[in-house]
Amino acid sequence: MSSELGLFLRTLTERIKPELLLERVVGGPPDDWQRRLMNSTADIICVLASRRIGKSTTIGVMAGQELSKPDHQVIILSKTLPQSQLLFAKIAYTWERMELPIQQKRRTMTELHLNNGSSVVCIPAGQDGGGARGYGVKNGLLLYDEACFIPDDVYGSTLSIAEDNARTILISTPGGKSGKFHQMWTDREMYPEVERIRACSLDLPRMAKLVERQRKVLSKHEFEVEHGLSFMGGGHQFFDSRAIEAAFTSTPELKLGDLYAGVG
Repeated sequence: MSSELGLFLRTLTERIKPELLLERVVGGPPDDWQRRLMNSTADIICVLASRRIGKSTTIGVMAGQELSKPDHQVIILSKTLPQSQLLFAKIAYTWERMELPIQQKRRTMTELHLNNGSSVVCIPAGQDGGGARGYGVKNGLLLYDEACFIPDDVYGSTLSIAEDNARTILISTPGGKSGKFHQMWTDREMYPEVERIRACSLDLPRMAKLVERQRKVLSKHEFEVEHGLSFMGGGHQFFDSRAIEAAFTSTPELKLGDLYAGVG
């Protein structure tokens, strides 16, 4: 078999079953939530994910497959530029592992442009999404990284970037019980078109060792947010729940009248 034919057959198989590309990139089988995300046909997807669960790697594989198609765009929006650069690095790594005969036209720390007309660009969202003006995604992906922590004004000015043939993916660890991501995740009546995918580390045997280590070093509240996928309340709890419980007692209230009982 020629190398060209081998490459064609391999990439054809990975296009049909994208989880095979993920398996080749990470060297292990994908989780159920990864299979579901990579094979989803929904236009808008919200992914609520635990930390260290592999969300950036999964998105990197999905973006790499978009780049292999002519004239496809991938735009990464996150609160800060360094954050989006971390996801960009995963996408660039995946692209290198795909080993396709498509040459790079230009590459920087925040952009990758290919000779087939496809590209990936990092954009810091800031407070209002102003940095994304002028961009559009006709075919490809509009990605919101750590979507819970992106201000609502950003969504107002950027969700329209994704046109008819583009998909929008919002992926995040839990934040507060407010904001656009929380609304899209919880309000099924207003957003019936959104596919919701839960990626919880407590459900994955491969993460058991990390989870137990984190259980020992994080407060109960932090653990429930970062691994149990519980949204935070209106404010952070200062004292650990166990410390609060220990401060109270079930001993009956002592009344002053008892102190002086029998005293003449």
